[in-house]
Amino acid sequence: MNKTLCTLLVAGCTISAANAVEPSLADSWLNPMLYPKESRPFGKSITSWAELNWQWIYGQPFDHNPFLDPTGANCAVGQEGPVWQLAPIATSMSGTYTRTCTIPRGKAILLNIGSVSDEWPCPDPAFGPKPGQSMYDFLVADALPYNMVTELDLTLDGRPVFNPTHYIYTSEDLFALKGDPSLQATFDPCVTGSYQPDVVYGYFMMFRPLSRGAHTIVRHNHDSDGKDLTFIYRLTIQ
Repeated sequence: MNKTLCTLLVAGCTISAANAVEPSLADSWLNPMLYPKESRPFGKSITSWAELNWQWIYGQPFDHNPFLDPTGANCAVGQEGPVWQLAPIATSMSGTYTRTCTIPRGKAILLNIGSVSDEWPCPDPAFGPKPGQSMYDFLVADALPYNMVTELDLTLDGRPVFNPTHYIYTSEDLFALKGDPSLQATFDPCVTGSYQPDVVYGYFMMFRPLSRGAHTIVRHNHDSDGKDLTFIYRLTIQ
């Protein structure tokens, strides 16, 4: 499948020794800033919120797309509902990248740490299910190799998130994704401008609403392609 690197963004970072703690303990008391992995915030699974995250990203035009904006100037574009969506920072180069964003008080925050949105069809005529293979199974199998996380570390206001690789999600079924046509030439050649079947696979964390004031999320990345990335999200809660 010939997708651009932007669509195949993957995150990874240094794992501290504390990450050996059992995931169930991490959900119950080590990570009180997060909704537990299997919870259903606001009536939806976090997998469903992850799919909505990519629907939100693909639904915005190229010129104002929050994923393709390195500064955070477009972080409020298309935001609605009880959950504030945070996109990864689209880059293929090692380095440190900082976004600033002002968020209304009382919003949960979904961070797309690194994931792949894999939709069908694509220009490659060979890209499709084999005889007897379902579209869902085909897209999941195609998405899995892209998530090349080797190390992962994330903090909120200097406090580490334990067991970060525990927060990985895979679509449980196909969902519908409609990409803005302006994204086809520069972001994802598979965008048709119509609804397409899709699956999401990757790392997401949903933070509970933060207190009013300044907060910082830092995600440091090493991946199997050798990139060293630090994403810094400077958030102001109104």
